[in-house]
Amino acid sequence: MTDSLLNILRGITGENNILFHAVVGSIVGLLVIGAGKIVKWLLSTVGKRIISKTETEIDDEILDIINSRIIALASIFGIFLGMKELRLGLTKQNENIFSFLDFADTALYLITVIIVASLTARIVRTVTVHTMRSIAERQKNDEFNKTLSPLINRIITIIIVAFTAIVVLEHFGQSVTSLVTILGAGSLALGLAAQDTISNMISGFIIMIDRPFRLGDRVKIPTGETGDVYEIGLRSTKILDFDHNVLIVPNNELIKTKIVNFGYPDAETRVAVDVIAAYGSDIELVKNILLKIARSQPNVLSDPAPEAFLMKLGDYGLHFTLFCRVPEYKLQFPTAEKIRIAICHEFAKANIKIPYPQQVVHSVFENNDVLQTSTKRKKISR
Repeated sequence: MTDSLLNILRGITGENNILFHAVVGSIVGLLVIGAGKIVKWLLSTVGKRIISKTETEIDDEILDIINSRIIALASIFGIFLGMKELRLGLTKQNENIFSFLDFADTALYLITVIIVASLTARIVRTVTVHTMRSIAERQKNDEFNKTLSPLINRIITIIIVAFTAIVVLEHFGQSVTSLVTILGAGSLALGLAAQDTISNMISGFIIMIDRPFRLGDRVKIPTGETGDVYEIGLRSTKILDFDHNVLIVPNNELIKTKIVNFGYPDAETRVAVDVIAAYGSDIELVKNILLKIARSQPNVLSDPAPEAFLMKLGDYGLHFTLFCRVPEYKLQFPTAEKIRIAICHEFAKANIKIPYPQQVVHSVFENNDVLQTSTKRKKISR
């Protein structure tokens, strides 16, 4: 049957051999494109029906990625087979057509490599994101996915682009050995010139893997500033302080120094309120009032229970400290303020005095050989 169709085509085209092979090549190309559309239809219907039975969604995403490029790849393959068929009808007198076909082959090869590399990159990124998301769900921490996925995706993209460039150069007969040597020497020079930047990038990768802090954690750096982690980048980490200013700290410094993380392993933190009662106050009454105030605060945790201690016998009063815990460090200062306000009210009701610093000065003077002593009290201003 095929021979019959070819004979009919040859009869239609007559003695023009180029036209005959051009028509055959066009038919072959259209058939391949049609086959690609059929494959896409089968994957979109039957394939999706089969894949929908699985519990994971990653196979659906990969199928959608492949389906988006099937027609393009089928068209390229069809055009390639059509041009290959056309070459059979050319002679040495058709050098211009040969040159055009060689150029078209090169263009098709580059387009194919780009499409395949793009498909590979998208599939690998999809698998990476899905894997990171699964790990974050198991650990019940979405920050792992937010911080590590972008870094891994960048590294994968760089590797795929480099591998694609090597494949293209090898295809055109260009040796990559000398190129690798040049790049190695250049990388050494670049590494020496930008060692601080590279060190910060490596430190950023270590921070994302080791995770000494996460996005949203409240930290205190050695210079004394305290704030919430706003962004963890490859070169630096951004911390949002209480004045809503962003502190940009190089990752290399964060790796080498001691950092206080108020949000790890959880956000629960302690509230300590100091108060001074005048000498002569009932110690047990003071402690009971402090504990009663702490238990009445809605943000104070009952486990561990609040505790009050007489910490010091001071120069002018009894020093007490109330300890309690709140579920989140952001509630530390508001809760401490409410407790102090309540202490002022309750101490006033119980007639417990809050003393202030004072100094006793003894003055001695002589009048008609009689020593008289007077005592004055003077308030010390602060």
